[in-house]
Amino acid sequence: MGQLLSQPITEKNITFVQHDHISHSIGEMQGYRLSMEDAYCDINDTIPIKITDKELRDRISNLEQPLVAGQMRDVPPASETLSDHLHTNFLIRRVKINIYGVFDGHGGSSTSQYMAERLPPILTKRLRQEIKKLTDDQKWKLINGEDVLELINFPKVMKDTFMKLDSMHYHSPNNNSGSTGVVALLFQNYIIVGNSGDSRCVLSTNGAAKNMSLDHKPKHLGELMRIHNDGGYVAANRVNSILALSRAFGDYNFKMNNSRNHGKFALVRSNQRVRLTPPEEYQVTSEPDVFIRKITRNDEFLVIACDGVWDCYKPQGLVHVIRHELSLGKKLTDVNEMVLDNCIGMANTITGIGFDNMTLIIVALHQDLRDLNDWYTHLKNKVLDEKFGRLGH
Repeated sequence: MGQLLSQPITEKNITFVQHDHISHSIGEMQGYRLSMEDAYCDINDTIPIKITDKELRDRISNLEQPLVAGQMRDVPPASETLSDHLHTNFLIRRVKINIYGVFDGHGGSSTSQYMAERLPPILTKRLRQEIKKLTDDQKWKLINGEDVLELINFPKVMKDTFMKLDSMHYHSPNNNSGSTGVVALLFQNYIIVGNSGDSRCVLSTNGAAKNMSLDHKPKHLGELMRIHNDGGYVAANRVNSILALSRAFGDYNFKMNNSRNHGKFALVRSNQRVRLTPPEEYQVTSEPDVFIRKITRNDEFLVIACDGVWDCYKPQGLVHVIRHELSLGKKLTDVNEMVLDNCIGMANTITGIGFDNMTLIIVALHQDLRDLNDWYTHLKNKVLDEKFGRLGH
């Protein structure tokens, strides 16, 4: 477990942000660790979509005009959450984007902080690049939530973002640490999750925990084969007996500077048959697995957390606890604080759980309800009905 404090630092940083379609609470606690190495990001933004086709632009702008009695619209109006800016030669319509991420650092906090600060703008920019390639008709479909997965290659967008960030960080001065990364992108009623490492994202659907990420451990067959193919080995469930993760940002000693590549640099130019290991095949790679799910009315909330939380709770157990507390009338901040207190209370020197930094994000999905208060009431009644039957509300 490394060096630990004799007494935990249980002071918590609890934040809460409410929007009209989504709200969240974030909790952080240092615990028994000597320092706080976790970081997170939470972004609520919009992406402008520019339409230049005159015929389509006029058609869209006409949708904003009041209807004459008996008149029919041939195109359904876009979501009321979208904002328009009509210019002389083009129309800009903005669509909402939310990004949540947890980055669990090891060997220091420099890598986790770097990723938390830089990932949202790079992911947003990469998504804008993909949208810019679309035709105006395709953009209009995207605005209306049609063919979203056909129009945007989200796995490629997420992977490109992760790999670019890892490459950028290699050239930064403080790159001697590593970090997991689990990132949830919410866009046009879809959840897109990219994950490298063992931080996790879980979705509660009618009380059932749906895993939106996979842990990357060296003992897993696919990870083990990649490590061996790049000249590494696994012992005591660790890469080269050192790192307990098989995917992460940073940790460059397991990447381009490993012994397999080190002797090849001088040979690459003189012998084209000699190739360096590509980043996707490093002993420890930052390439994420990507999960995509369309949000439904049955989806209640997202839980995004580092392994300090998941060591203490199984996904279904944590979903059950959160729903139970909400059924008692607790708010997101109260639930977040309670979960962190429970985790530190589980500290056990035999099992080793409860000693890590802890970061927990709970995201309420209330886009189909009027506001967060409606979501609280709806979920409370839903859980109580499941326990006791309908009570007449």
